[in-house]
Amino acid sequence: MDLYTVRKKLNMGIPLTSIKLRVTDYARVSTDTREQKKSPQNQVEHFEQYIKERKDWIYVPGYVDDGITGTSDIKRDNFMRMIEDARTNKFDLIVTKEISRFSRNTLDSIKYTRELLSYGVAVLFVNDNINTAMPDSELRLTIMASMAQDEIRRLSERVKFGMNRAIERGEILGNDMLYGYKKDKNAGILNIVEEEAKIVRKIYELYAIEKLTLSKISKILNNEGLKTYKNKKWCISTISRMIENPKYKGYYCARKSEIVDYMTKKIKHFEKDDWVIYEDKTRIPPIVDEKLWERANIRLMTRKKSFKIRKVNKNIYKNRYLYSAKIYCAEHNTIFHRREFRKNKKDITWVCSEYLKNGKTTCDSPNIRESELDVIFKDLISKLQIDFNKVIGILMNYYKHLEIDTGIDDKIEQLEKEIEEIHFKKDKILELSLQGSLTNSEFYERNNLFNEKLKKLKPILNNLKQEKEKLKNSSNLIEKLSNMIKHKINSKSTISKAISLLLDHIIVSKINKDKNNMELNIFLSYKGNDEQEQEQLQPIIRNNYEFKRGYDTKGTKRYKVYYQVNCYFCL
Repeated sequence: MDLYTVRKKLNMGIPLTSIKLRVTDYARVSTDTREQKKSPQNQVEHFEQYIKERKDWIYVPGYVDDGITGTSDIKRDNFMRMIEDARTNKFDLIVTKEISRFSRNTLDSIKYTRELLSYGVAVLFVNDNINTAMPDSELRLTIMASMAQDEIRRLSERVKFGMNRAIERGEILGNDMLYGYKKDKNAGILNIVEEEAKIVRKIYELYAIEKLTLSKISKILNNEGLKTYKNKKWCISTISRMIENPKYKGYYCARKSEIVDYMTKKIKHFEKDDWVIYEDKTRIPPIVDEKLWERANIRLMTRKKSFKIRKVNKNIYKNRYLYSAKIYCAEHNTIFHRREFRKNKKDITWVCSEYLKNGKTTCDSPNIRESELDVIFKDLISKLQIDFNKVIGILMNYYKHLEIDTGIDDKIEQLEKEIEEIHFKKDKILELSLQGSLTNSEFYERNNLFNEKLKKLKPILNNLKQEKEKLKNSSNLIEKLSNMIKHKINSKSTISKAISLLLDHIIVSKINKDKNNMELNIFLSYKGNDEQEQEQLQPIIRNNYEFKRGYDTKGTKRYKVYYQVNCYFCL
């Protein structure tokens, strides 16, 4: 459509129906009720006749969406196909009944009519008498679309109000799709369908008594050829919802969820404490025994809580090991997983996840030994030129103000307590002797024993005190501390912590398609200044490493593996 020419003709008083145009139509109904099943066809026939009766119009087959809401456009396949056809210039004008049939969202109505106009396609809303080819159409369209959108809001509120009143009256809500029951709409009760009820009981027994998982139960039911409604297969979510449903034990249950926003259809699921639930075995006859229902739900809730804990700790598991989620396959961009090497349980290998899933036919990336990675990183850290003497000096400035904890003070304190206790016992036996409770021979015998103990302990105490004094004045104290710090810095735990802090990720690839000749591109976490960042594309360290694998035992073969390592700082 030449929009300028059409508008000019309209301003001259020429009606739209007298302008030569290729015209199509769009129809939609949003319910699946019996009375509206013929509505789309009726609309199509009406507009086909309406278009063909205009001699200057050329009819283009229309578009129809049946049983789909107008609040969401992405679900309207034919609507979106119509927009695409407009873009490819298959028609000039779209005729539709009213704005509410086109879209009940004001923003979408304006969005799509503007998009259509950009393709040279206008929309005629017959009942609303709006033609988007006219300059003033957008104002009228906005007003009418807002009214249509508000109608949805009021309808949503009326439905919500009606649902709440029905719950207060104890009416059984929902459709006729509760497995195991058939709803009698006139009597307002549920009747048991015994053929389906047997399957319901089987599910509860398999889960609560035989302790099978939901996945295993679904496989059993599907293997037996049993179907849910609409011939669908059993799945974990279906079985889980069935176990949780209180109706199966003869309880009324409602207000489990509510639509928060009528446009987004976002649903708020309430906690069980907020449900409307009470026993009503007259109108809802139980299919399973209440004790069996409770038993199944206790198990279900326990397993769900366990799953939530595992889900919350997912990141913890990802960082369970030093190299977890940090080694990537260059070919597939997948992470390496940790595996014990079958020939040596003390060593660990890291293997591409694609290889673990589908074998070497899909991924032939080399396996990485953790022990070899440790050696490489220890060497890399030494090459980073960290001034360990400066680190030791800083620590020494701190430690020189502290007293060295060698354990001598504790030993001295313990010996002094023992000596004091012996003196107390000597005084005690003397007192007993004076009172006549001990004979002279008994007194002398015990007193001599105590004296012997004191004779042994006092020299030890004196030696410890002298050693303590020496330590305080020792000129070798700084050297001892320095050696202790150096040992700590080079310990395995310190090296592991350094790797954990420095390592961002590793990309693994083969060289010349040889799995024993591999390349590691190691990226370290670092934030430098602008000048440093300009040089970060170049490796800061480049080195080659060689390791021997295999064992000097029968049935094994020793061979060499080579690593070409490029180390970078991350941007």
